Amino acid sequence: MKRIFFSGICLAGLFAGCLLFFTSCETLENFGDKISGIFASDKDEEENSVSGKASPVKIQPRQTYYVTPESHEKAYSYRTDLPDKTIQTYIKNKNVDSLRQTNPNEYIKSIAGKINESADNDFERVKLAHDVICLLISYDAKNFWANTVPSQDWQSVLKTKTAVCEGYANLFQQFMTSLKISSQKVSGYARGVGTDILTENPKASNHAWNIVKIEDCWYLVDCTWDSGYMKGKSSVQSYTTDWLFLKPEHFVYTHFPSDAKNQLIQPALSAAEFSALPDFRPKLFEIAGDGFNSIKKNNSAASSYSIESKIKEGWKLTYVLRADSGSEVKNGIWTEKDGSITETTFQFPSAGRYSVFVYYEKESSLSGQSCGQFIINASEASSIKYPAVYPVKSKSAKLISPKQSPLAGGDTVEFEVFCDDRAFVAAIVGRNFIQLENDGSGSFTGHVSIPKGTKQISIGLSANGKGSYETLAVFEVK
Repeated sequence: MKRIFFSGICLAGLFAGCLLFFTSCETLENFGDKISGIFASDKDEEENSVSGKASPVKIQPRQTYYVTPESHEKAYSYRTDLPDKTIQTYIKNKNVDSLRQTNPNEYIKSIAGKINESADNDFERVKLAHDVICLLISYDAKNFWANTVPSQDWQSVLKTKTAVCEGYANLFQQFMTSLKISSQKVSGYARGVGTDILTENPKASNHAWNIVKIEDCWYLVDCTWDSGYMKGKSSVQSYTTDWLFLKPEHFVYTHFPSDAKNQLIQPALSAAEFSALPDFRPKLFEIAGDGFNSIKKNNSAASSYSIESKIKEGWKLTYVLRADSGSEVKNGIWTEKDGSITETTFQFPSAGRYSVFVYYEKESSLSGQSCGQFIINASEASSIKYPAVYPVKSKSAKLISPKQSPLAGGDTVEFEVFCDDRAFVAAIVGRNFIQLENDGSGSFTGHVSIPKGTKQISIGLSANGKGSYETLAVFEVK
C-alpha cells in the first residue's frame, strides 16, 4: 500500500510572515552530526555512469541543531509508532469529549492537565500532545479536493475533528502554549499530495508543520503526516511517529521551509540542493541506515544500476521500476543478499528515464508501503531479463540459479533453490511437476529438459508435495 502524504493547502503560505524565528540552540560546541553532500564531483558522476553503481558522494559538513548526541537519542526513544494508552483512553471519555465541542479552551486545559500528570519531561509532553492530535483529528480530504477549506483556527479544528495541515499546526501550537513549551509554526513546501519530484517547485509553499524547543534545542514535528495518509481522494487515519522528532537531515528530504533557518541545518540547503534530493521517507532511513546516502534524485547509468545496503534485521525493501511512459518494467530487478549486505540491480530495456519506487515491509509480510522514489537516466539498453520472483510465506526460500530469463526451449537447465522450511520444491512445466532433489540442508537442485514450445516454467514450494504449490519464481521460455 502506498502512503500518499497530505501536502496541506496554500493557506500555510499566508502565515509565513508572522512566524517568530530562532537562530540556533544555546550551545553548539558538541555538534557532531553531518548531512551527506547532495552533489557528486564530476569524477564521481563519470564513474557512476560507467559502472552503474551508486558511488560515494562528496561530503559537505552540515551541523544539525542538537546539543549532544544524547539529546537526539532521548528524543528518538519516543518514536515508538504506538500511541499512549492513557491519553488514548482519556480523549474517549464522554465528559472530556463534550468539552471539546462546547468549550474548546477548557478542553485544552483538561488535556494539558492530564498530559502534565502523565509525563515525566517535555519530550513526553510533546509526544502526548502529538498523540491527541493524530488520534483525534482526521484530514479534511473532502474540502481539500473541493478547494472549500473552512477556517483552520484551532477551536474550529477541535469542534469538527477535521483539518488540513494549517489546522493541525495551529492546534499543536495551542497545546504547546498551554503546556508552556516554546514552539513555532513553519510553512513551506512538502512532497505530498499533488506534487511530483520531476516538476516540483520548492519555493511554492503548500504545507505547514511545527518546530518545538526542548532542553535548549529545537526539534521537528509534523502531526498532519503522522495522522494518516491519502488513498485516492479519501484520507485514511493511520497513526505513526515517523515525523515526530525526526532528524533534520532526514526531514529535509521531504520538507523545505520557506525560511531556511527552520531546516535546523547549518548551512541550510538551497532550493536547488533540496530539488536534487530523492524523495526518501523516515522508514527508509530507519531500515537501511545511511545505505542510500549516495543516491540523488537524478542518477546516471549505462544499461544497469546497483544499490548495496545493510537492511535492518526483520525487514526488507522491495522496488517497482517504471519507464517514463508510466508502464512498469517487468523482470528488470534482481535482489541478492550476501550476509548482512543486500544488493539490488536494475536492468533497463532501453535508453531513457526511469522512476524507482521503494517499499518497505517486514520479512514475513507479502505487501509493503512506500518509502522512497528516485530517478535513473539510462544511456543504453540491457539485454538481461530476470525471472519473476514472488513473495512467499517461506522465510528462507531463495532462487539461486538460473538468474536470467528467458530460457531456451530444447535446452537442459540446472535449477537450484534454497528453502529449509519446505519439504518439496518442483520445477513445473505445464502439468508436469519435476521434483528437485534436497541434499538435506535445504538446497534443492535438479536438471530439467525444457520441451520446445513451452511458454514458461514455474518454481513451486510445498510442505507435503500434494495439492497446490506456492509459486516462488516464473521463467519465460522462448
